[in-house]
Amino acid sequence: MEILRKATKRVQEARLNHDDNAVKKAVNDYEEALERYVPVLMAQARIYWELGNYTQVEKIFRKSVEFCNEHDIWKLNVAHTLFMQENKFKEATGFYEPIVRKKYDNILDVSAIVLANLCVSYIMTTQNAEAEGLMKKIEKEEQEVSRKDQDKKLFHLCIVNLVIGTLYCSKGNYEFGISRILKSLEPYNKKLGTDTWFYAKRCFLSLLEQLAKQLVVLKDTTLQECIQFLEHCEVYGRDVITVVEQPFDMQDVLSITPQGKQTVIYEARYLKALFLKLQMS
Repeated sequence: MEILRKATKRVQEARLNHDDNAVKKAVNDYEEALERYVPVLMAQARIYWELGNYTQVEKIFRKSVEFCNEHDIWKLNVAHTLFMQENKFKEATGFYEPIVRKKYDNILDVSAIVLANLCVSYIMTTQNAEAEGLMKKIEKEEQEVSRKDQDKKLFHLCIVNLVIGTLYCSKGNYEFGISRILKSLEPYNKKLGTDTWFYAKRCFLSLLEQLAKQLVVLKDTTLQECIQFLEHCEVYGRDVITVVEQPFDMQDVLSITPQGKQTVIYEARYLKALFLKLQMS
């Protein structure tokens, strides 16, 4: 930080002296120092991030604001840190929006999780129209890409819907949350995969637990939609595995479930059976 401060001072002095060569050299020195500084800063912040201490991560970033406020990696990680605190969605929006705006004409070049987090931030600050507009923009671009390459799999809108659905389910609003999950995997032949299924089934398992404990009541129509969704997953999930890596521990290898049970078709049928059992009880 001291090196950066000195470099900043040299840039200012060179500009006051109208020395273009000195300005160029001082700016290069500053940028080189900054590129060495940012990775160290991120490594330090990551220690607290992995502990879930997001307020401490924010403090680390605030100390570096005088040098990094124009650095894209810094801005992105500040946005994530504010978002994870769950009470600073408005501030997170202020950091996410410029990132998205910069690539708005090619929105699929933006990371899906950035788009998803921005949509959630909009929803949590009652900017539903902005969230809807962003999702329509993503959908439109995915449709355009699909017209040019029908076999290409695109997951941006899917991930946005999964994140929003998971958020609402975690808040206890299963009616709306599950509706986003159901929508997220359409069309199934392009959206159903190991990762997307993992996040979708977590919401169904949470819902089943709440229904079994009689803590939530679900409309019959929503319950029927869940069953229909799982039937679609049966059809398209025959060859979709649910476990990517096998465990290395020998004891785990001996106790691992049969290969046929590590598919979406098996898990979808199992979840459907649980819904039907609850429906009849």
